[in-house]
Amino acid sequence: MKPRRLFIVMKGFMGETTAGEEVKVSKGSLLSQEDAQGSSPDGTFLAKIVDTEKIVWVPPWATWELSGSQSGLLEAVTNGDERLALLKQERLMRRLSTLRKGDRVKVQITSASGRKVQGIIRYRGPIDKSKHDTSVIFGVELVGSAAGRGFTDGSFKGQKFFSCRENCGVFVPANRIEPDDSPEGSPPAPPRDRIRECARIQLTSGDPLSSPGLEIGDRVFFRMEDSTPTGTVVYCDHLPKKLETGVFVGILLDQPVGSWDGRFKDHVLYRMPSPEFGMLLPISKVFKEQVDRSPEILANRSSPSISEEYEDRLSLSSIRYPPRMEECSPKEIPRGIPSDDPQKKEVGTSELEQNEEEEEGEEEEDDDDDDSDEQYNHHLLEINSMVEVNNPPIYGVIRWIGKLPDVAETIAGLELEEPLSSGCTDGQYRGIRYFHCQPNKALFIKLRRCRPDSRFGAVQHLENPVLRCNSLDFRVYASARVEEDTPPPPLGDEALEHLSGWKKGIQGHCNSCYLDATLFCMFTFTSVLDSMLLRPADKNDGESYTETRDLLRTEIVNPLRKNGYVCATKIMALRKALEKAGHSSGFTSEEKDPEEFLTLLFRVLKMEPLFQIRSAGQDPHGCIFYQIFVEDHPPQVVPTVQELLEGSLVTGDLKFTEAPSCLILQMPRNGKNFKAFRTIQPSLELDLTDLLEETPRECSICQELAVNECLDCYGDPSFGIRRIKQFCRVCSQQVHKHRARRSHHPRPLHLPKELSPSGSLPEIIPRQTMQLFGVLCIETSHYVAFTRQGPDVHQWLFFDSMADREGGLNGFNIPRVTPCSEVADYLEMSPEELRSLDPKSLPACARRLLCDAYMCFYHSPSLGLYK
Repeated sequence: MKPRRLFIVMKGFMGETTAGEEVKVSKGSLLSQEDAQGSSPDGTFLAKIVDTEKIVWVPPWATWELSGSQSGLLEAVTNGDERLALLKQERLMRRLSTLRKGDRVKVQITSASGRKVQGIIRYRGPIDKSKHDTSVIFGVELVGSAAGRGFTDGSFKGQKFFSCRENCGVFVPANRIEPDDSPEGSPPAPPRDRIRECARIQLTSGDPLSSPGLEIGDRVFFRMEDSTPTGTVVYCDHLPKKLETGVFVGILLDQPVGSWDGRFKDHVLYRMPSPEFGMLLPISKVFKEQVDRSPEILANRSSPSISEEYEDRLSLSSIRYPPRMEECSPKEIPRGIPSDDPQKKEVGTSELEQNEEEEEGEEEEDDDDDDSDEQYNHHLLEINSMVEVNNPPIYGVIRWIGKLPDVAETIAGLELEEPLSSGCTDGQYRGIRYFHCQPNKALFIKLRRCRPDSRFGAVQHLENPVLRCNSLDFRVYASARVEEDTPPPPLGDEALEHLSGWKKGIQGHCNSCYLDATLFCMFTFTSVLDSMLLRPADKNDGESYTETRDLLRTEIVNPLRKNGYVCATKIMALRKALEKAGHSSGFTSEEKDPEEFLTLLFRVLKMEPLFQIRSAGQDPHGCIFYQIFVEDHPPQVVPTVQELLEGSLVTGDLKFTEAPSCLILQMPRNGKNFKAFRTIQPSLELDLTDLLEETPRECSICQELAVNECLDCYGDPSFGIRRIKQFCRVCSQQVHKHRARRSHHPRPLHLPKELSPSGSLPEIIPRQTMQLFGVLCIETSHYVAFTRQGPDVHQWLFFDSMADREGGLNGFNIPRVTPCSEVADYLEMSPEELRSLDPKSLPACARRLLCDAYMCFYHSPSLGLYK
């Protein structure tokens, strides 16, 4: 078999197909020549357009034939202009063609990220299972500060191409990679007495807290009170066994103002000459310097102060730093935490049961401790404060503060980041539940033993987060009011450009993620719920109705659709309005559930229920959302939402009275922390035809008009497992003659009057279907959203209102919207294929969507036009 000849279009032209149809062929398109006998005397030849597979006549002047090495590299590039631009870089193309496994490279993680980061090639070749695929894709393991920012562990669509840590790998085409010619290893840290003046790089992109990429040896600075210490990067990576906390930077300081000895727990990250010259910070708090040795500029930069523009963009209240080492080292290991000393008893809640004599024997030592702890002032700690106990520290979040019956002091209930083998519970103490968490993660300890999590900086005086969410403190993040009614942004690539990136979506603040993610799903790309924004007030509506409606419309939905961003102050205003109008406390500060928010919002805005549902023989009941419940469903399978909804309605003997334009389904859970299924596959299309009253339905066997349905046949595997069964008269008689089904109770269906006499189906059977447009997910009390932003099944976005959670409870969260087209591959898989995959091997976004789904949002675009 001859190797195919591949051409690239250098100049666009109108080509004619073999059927005589004219087709526009854009420059940069790839063409594969068909049979050579198709050539004409003037050189025109037949070729297939690789991207569309249309066959056209091609003039020779419009194309350039590619060599074998060029064709493989360019075939993987999907944009025609980028193909041409890469082809013109001859030297780079030659270098790319020689890249092999183990070569160090710089890679652009996503097409929108711009900056390239360091990586090592682990795979080179095609990743499509098709034997005709000759395109060259590079599998790269990210290293250094880029580790953890990828989307794979070396797998693609269930096939393993190389191995690396989770989210440390990427697959990229040739236009997003280049050889890394920098010498391997890290440059030595310069001596501190060396004079080196630097110009500070301005913060980049739309993220006020973003930091340029850092490598070992980079010169950096950071903000500490009224000074800006400088130093050299000596460590830049995730902390050992702490991937979830993000990348941290270890700095060798120029001046002795630090507090880090180069260690983390039992791991030596760098050998510091002295703790005073060390500092360990999250990468978002560290900023790169740009070397400039010009004497003229050095003279102008002698002032240590930061520019006014920098001061304006980065509020002091959003910056926190680890306390000094002497401040972070308690004089004793807090009791109640497992000790490294094998001679010491490993205890958890039992610590609180120790006798008073032991307490009295240590009273003097405790007094000394109290003096040390006073600098933390544990009274500043509150629920959801991030804390640490023990030394080396164990990290957790305070979930409960109060008194226990047998302990005089104030006790804190912590949810630990990692479970302990003994001494911990799931939130219970002596059989009484105080909060919920996963088993072996709840630790009850005296509040004074807790100190602020040093990874995120020293504790500051906590202000009332509700009062602090005002236009003055949030001026850098403000969003404008938009009066004119704004439809959803155009779907597809334009929507991606409009809404993708940092400071996009809805800014989170003070336990607002449940509300942020729900609003993002409801309004960003669909108008199916816009009726709640537009109903005019009538004489029965008070001021609270108008205030809440206009706030939602002009301050949240319209700005989100027009500008792609909403500030947290607008969300706080809505929370206050709902709390006041609904006479419901806690909406401004506490963590609520999406169903609580939806119920209150619909009540305050006096909205009609989204659908009516009826149990057999009962009056219909109006609902805003439907909670799916399951019985006798094998937990080891991967159910679809379609299966779960059908099973739930059959079990409850329920039917929709009519097809809804919007349907919100809550996934089966035992509380928000305990899932009924490890994985659930959201159905891209939901078919409600067999779940509606008075709708013509096909016989499950012969496809004639069904007149009976049998709930007892639902689980019968003879007709396909877990599908609703309805039969025509003949099939119903035949099926229920079997001795295994003689005890079944088939019942007549309610058919439209015009169909009852005829007994036959119309020529076209209307199927009532709905499309998935959003999924709300929860993981460890944090809600995020997935929304579909285009007609193509791969056009999905991931939204996190607190993507940068460095600010903590009182800080400034930065929202982020990122494309996640990879989730579509898993939504389209069969349940059998999904069942064969280990959820831990899935890309991060796909794993969250499938394993953490909390609510699924469906709509019917056609019904939404008039319902």
